[in-house]
Amino acid sequence: MHEERIMIVEDEMIIAQDIRKIVQICGYEVCCMARSGEDAIQKANNFKPDLVLMDIMLESKMTGLEAAHTIYRNLNIPFVFVSAYADDITLQKAIKTEPYGYIVKPFEEKELKVILELALYKFKMESKLKKSQKKYLHIFENIQDIYCEFDLDMKILEVSPSIKDYTGWTRKELIGKEVSELFYDNGQINLLKEEIKNNGFLNDFEIELNSKNNKKIIGSIQGKIVSENAGDEEKMVFAIRDITKQKEMEKQIMRTERLAGVGQLAAGIAHEIRNPLGNISSAIQFCLEKYQPKEPLNQYLQIVLRNSESANQIIKELLEFANPRDIKFQHEDIKEILDKTVGLTQTRCEEKKIKVIKDYDKKIDKIAVDEKWIQQCFVNFILNAIDAVKKEGEIQISLEDYNDHIIIEFKDNGKGISQENLKKIFDPFFTTKSDGTGLGLAMALQIILAHSGNVDFESEEGVGTKVMVKLLKKAR
Repeated sequence: MHEERIMIVEDEMIIAQDIRKIVQICGYEVCCMARSGEDAIQKANNFKPDLVLMDIMLESKMTGLEAAHTIYRNLNIPFVFVSAYADDITLQKAIKTEPYGYIVKPFEEKELKVILELALYKFKMESKLKKSQKKYLHIFENIQDIYCEFDLDMKILEVSPSIKDYTGWTRKELIGKEVSELFYDNGQINLLKEEIKNNGFLNDFEIELNSKNNKKIIGSIQGKIVSENAGDEEKMVFAIRDITKQKEMEKQIMRTERLAGVGQLAAGIAHEIRNPLGNISSAIQFCLEKYQPKEPLNQYLQIVLRNSESANQIIKELLEFANPRDIKFQHEDIKEILDKTVGLTQTRCEEKKIKVIKDYDKKIDKIAVDEKWIQQCFVNFILNAIDAVKKEGEIQISLEDYNDHIIIEFKDNGKGISQENLKKIFDPFFTTKSDGTGLGLAMALQIILAHSGNVDFESEEGVGTKVMVKLLKKAR
């Protein structure tokens, strides 16, 4: 005896009873019978049969075709059509409703048994497939990482909706496009393509993603070449994980460790040099006052004195760089600090006729900073921008408020920095200025890190430079 329950829809009672006997002989329970399309819908809703045997030609306002379609659409119950007619027109109408079987009256027990078993098996398999597809679709639509598929010519076949959260691009905008629309660097794309074609798989491959808002996103890719069925064209499937924060943290740790190491070295060197340099300066001053030498000896001694003072100033900066700063946090108005900083650099801006444009969020909460030290950083960034900008250039200072932090940007339209120099921007003693010590930005980074913040640079030669400072509202 089968567990499945069958509903019979037949408007001729004698034929309905005959069908009922055959169905029961086949081992199925007949849970209910109906004579019209309207009655069939109501009973299907009440009894919830596993399958409906539906007569196509019912003597009611609603045909068997309409009733079967309504039951399947609303209750997801499969149906088999029973008809005394097998003409092409009737058959074509029946096919359009997608039945699970079709049997012509009169029929034998074996015929019906085969039709019923096939229909129920087909529906069972389709239900499993739909459930699996629904589960896959749910995962696909809600996955946090980015899932994507490319063909071997590097065109995008599929990408998960999560792509929008990271890049701003929608799935529809990317499907069918070249991979270069998704990834930033053509060199990395070629390397990715070569590696996966040679090995058949890819592990922890790092690549930068394009984004609508020019946000830098670094992804770690895992993937391989697959073909779904024998004879199908091969394609590449990938999972991309956003590791931008992880890379930023690694970079910050490396910077901190490097600064600490250089600071210790600088402190040792400074102390060793400062004493003999002080002796030199004292001796020169004594000679100048005591003997009042004539030219050109006086001139040469003055040169030695000036250079020893310059060297002493560098040593002073080295010691400031090496020694931990006493950061005293107070809740300050960051807009006021920025305005004071602009005031300190105003004369330099006026000399070069540089326009300073300020764009602050209307409401900015006070944040925990050491005003003296953070202002020193801001002065450094603005002075660097002034040096980079030509006459009648422009410096933009923006301030944006977020939930737990603020972002301050200093943007200029100056000469910009090469990508090679950009990598070394925070290295102590690295400078492109003839009169610079190369400690200004390294010290600024130290101060901002001491505020549990972060700073980064973006620059393009001939276009300009942008400095981005992130500061927490509350001190850690």
